[in-house]
Amino acid sequence: MERKKSILFWAITFGGPVILGIMMGIVFYSGNSTGIFPVVWMFLPAAAVMIGQLTAKRKDDGQVKLPKRFIITFLATTVVEIIVSCLAFFMDGNTVTLIGNFVFMAGSVLSLIFLLTEKKETRKAYGLSNQKIGKGIIYILIFLVIYLIIATGPVIVALLAEGEKVTMESLGITTAGILNAVSLPFMFFLTFLPYFGEEYGWRYYLLPRLMRRFGGRSSLFIVGVVWGLWHVPINMFFYSPDTAVQSILTQVIACIGFSVYFAYAYMKTDGNIWVAVAIHFLNNNLAASFGGGDGSGKEYSWISVAIAAAVYIILLVLPFIFSKTFSKANTEAFVTRMLTPAVVPDTTQAVAAEPVDATSPVTSSISEEEASDETFSNKD
Repeated sequence: MERKKSILFWAITFGGPVILGIMMGIVFYSGNSTGIFPVVWMFLPAAAVMIGQLTAKRKDDGQVKLPKRFIITFLATTVVEIIVSCLAFFMDGNTVTLIGNFVFMAGSVLSLIFLLTEKKETRKAYGLSNQKIGKGIIYILIFLVIYLIIATGPVIVALLAEGEKVTMESLGITTAGILNAVSLPFMFFLTFLPYFGEEYGWRYYLLPRLMRRFGGRSSLFIVGVVWGLWHVPINMFFYSPDTAVQSILTQVIACIGFSVYFAYAYMKTDGNIWVAVAIHFLNNNLAASFGGGDGSGKEYSWISVAIAAAVYIILLVLPFIFSKTFSKANTEAFVTRMLTPAVVPDTTQAVAAEPVDATSPVTSSISEEEASDETFSNKD
């Protein structure tokens, strides 16, 4: 069963981009906008995981049932996004992107409704619960500070070196950008689905499986490289067609840095996927607040690649990679928690047996376990 899921994950997560990459290249060389394709891309990792969950042979083994309404809604949104991307062959690419945005917004709302109406034990069993949210907010804010340093630090240094004055305009910050930043907490609930699509694949599924085989810190770099190379067609036909090689290298470097911090925040919150989703959402959307737009059509120099490497290593890798969070003991505990199937407690034997006193240790331990919000196990 696990082997089948693994094959499906790699086939869909990387096979999909091969097909979409060919489509993207055709659209690009036809002179049309390719903006819809990065959105579709983001759905693939989670779609692969969910298809594996649905197609796995399931017997009446007492395991917690799948959140099928949430899964079906996500997969349906993915299919519709793929269909919409095909319209780029016949329609204006910007219009197609707007249609795709509407689709994933509708999918986000429906998915959120179905998720919130699932049983708590179901959300926990499949890595969808929102435990340790207080800590999660702290890690989100820490990333926000790091992002601001990454976005403005090199520009400020360059301006000061040239004797120029640092202004909002020179930093690329506009009134529209500020309004965009303020709206992000509200927009998250309308647009979270693509970001969940990546994080559920990379952090929930792939990370613990790599950690089981390669250990903690090595797995962070493997995920980062895999994640970065997964973007290659997007770098070629969207982010930076004129400097694709430099863009790809920058992408891999950035993904290694993000892999370290995202995993750090994810593990510190006992596998709260929504913390990673929120951080990913901020990273992708704050660019508009600094004049970055949608990230397309950029040009990278080898100097910018070197600067990116230094910045990501200093701010995202070195401060966290040596944390005890990634120690052997903590990694093993995390892997066990994530990969142990969750089962519904069997109460039939207790009913058939003779009555147990309410103050007995057995009854007390069961009550404590059911009451604990920190109990967190996952099923593939």
